[in-house]
Amino acid sequence: MALAGALSVGADSLAPVPPVPTPSQRAWQELELTMFVHFGVNTFSDREWGDGKEDPRSFDPVNLDARQWVGAAKAGGFKLIILTAKHHDGFCRWPSKYTEHSVKNAAWKNGKGDVVREFVDACRAGGLKVGLYLSPWDRHEKTYGTEDYNRYFTNQLTELLTQYGTVDEVWFDGACGEGPNGKKQVYDWKAFYLTIRALAPKAVIAISGPDVRWVGNESGVARVGESSIHRGSAGMHGTDGYVWWPAECDVSIRPGWFYHSSEDRQVKSLPHLLDIYFKSVGRNSVMLLNVPPDQNGLFAEPDVKRLREFGEAVRSLTANDLAKGGRVSAPGTKGGEEVLSKIVDGNAETFWTAPDGATNATLEIAFKTPQTFNCISLREPFWLGERSTAYRLEAQGGAGGWQLLARGSVIGSCNLVPVAGTTARAVRLVIESARGTPAISEFAVYQSALVPQRPPASLATQKVAKASNVHPQGTTYGADRAVDGDPETRWATADGIRACWLEVDLGKAETIGRVVISELTPRVARFQIEIRDEIDAPWKVGYEGKGDGKRHEHKFAPVKARYLRLNVTEASAPPTIFEFEVYPK
Repeated sequence: MALAGALSVGADSLAPVPPVPTPSQRAWQELELTMFVHFGVNTFSDREWGDGKEDPRSFDPVNLDARQWVGAAKAGGFKLIILTAKHHDGFCRWPSKYTEHSVKNAAWKNGKGDVVREFVDACRAGGLKVGLYLSPWDRHEKTYGTEDYNRYFTNQLTELLTQYGTVDEVWFDGACGEGPNGKKQVYDWKAFYLTIRALAPKAVIAISGPDVRWVGNESGVARVGESSIHRGSAGMHGTDGYVWWPAECDVSIRPGWFYHSSEDRQVKSLPHLLDIYFKSVGRNSVMLLNVPPDQNGLFAEPDVKRLREFGEAVRSLTANDLAKGGRVSAPGTKGGEEVLSKIVDGNAETFWTAPDGATNATLEIAFKTPQTFNCISLREPFWLGERSTAYRLEAQGGAGGWQLLARGSVIGSCNLVPVAGTTARAVRLVIESARGTPAISEFAVYQSALVPQRPPASLATQKVAKASNVHPQGTTYGADRAVDGDPETRWATADGIRACWLEVDLGKAETIGRVVISELTPRVARFQIEIRDEIDAPWKVGYEGKGDGKRHEHKFAPVKARYLRLNVTEASAPPTIFEFEVYPK
């Protein structure tokens, strides 16, 4: 269907830009909110990782009610729940015929219980999709570390995918430690994937899998400009080496993944969860929130309360779209001021496109009367491929000029963009570059006190960074994590390191008069801020300071430089820095 010739609203008028998601990937990505349930013998041993020596009889959740989990998940707006059917300790939450280390030898229900059965039945009764986590690492199974274990694992996978109905997500982590015989396993991923494709063809495989990837941290935070397009490995479906591989952002509602009564007062606050929501769902990713049942087999009341608050908050955020009362136009394209109602109709299936062959475009919404707002939501018909690679948002004030609100790159399934509170007659999206013909399925404008407030951006945020040393876990703790604008990701150095440096290229010469250093724990004792204008020029010391707590701020006489280096000359332990912020004064 076409609107005003070049302005279209249907898939028949828009060519896909490969790679594109499979139907299963699209359905998964549209869920936006999924839940993890970590539950097992660790719940009763008060541990995070069991060693496989736990007595199955210790598992006794006398009041287990998976329907309560489902009710709490639905109140929070979650669409799919993933149960840890087996964690690293090897204890199975279903009566597997391949091991005695399972619920059939638990005190719970005298060994006649099946957590997986109760879980899947509750999910289906509540209209939620089902996910199952099966740990490849098994610290109990004696065949671990041999080829026999791959057959053991495939047999258990087959049990789960044939006895419990449709499974929508299979979750593998990449842990590969020693088994009870001291050996590590070489996993037969190909056999695991083939088993899933044969028995659960509509399920997505995450995280050690070809369909969904781990975002790279356990803070629930995606990168700014997170893309679903990545280079793939052998056997992955894609185009020119690139595949559709969207990110899942996992995080626990508590400090730990399993339940610990000591953490009942450490449930994440509503503002914290909303911040995670904006940095996961709002960054073209899926938010996976873990909620662990207690020893009674129930979500604890603090968690239930927070889930209810979170669901109400997310629903209220988008309850009043100010754009719906405005006039939508696409200046400079055929159709001129034609009202493009499809981007404000609340239906993600309909969308506007620019003229064929265009790689930039402008969409404008003029309000009937000036409106005050602090959040903009953008969506593309991502199932036909990611398109935008650079865009900006602008507002038109009373004088008629346009004010820059924010810049972005990827839009994809969703971009939630917090902006400073603004009153304007109109707002516009300018797509500066795109991989194919620009297309937008939603352009929404909101005002809410719940929108996370963003402080002024550090001059170092999202700039190119490198470090003298990075923790052996690699990119998880890379230099870029100290300048990504996210207070929960960090640059970390290896054990034994005391002196190190972090270098940032600001992109152009800037005047600098203040830095803020946020640490995991107070470790930096002494440091220098070194500067230079050219890449090959010698470093000059612009400031020398001392550490002072987990977050310390330092002001100094302004200096001008393009290249900046935090040179830690003395530390009490390996430096680990959440954020290195740089400001003019």
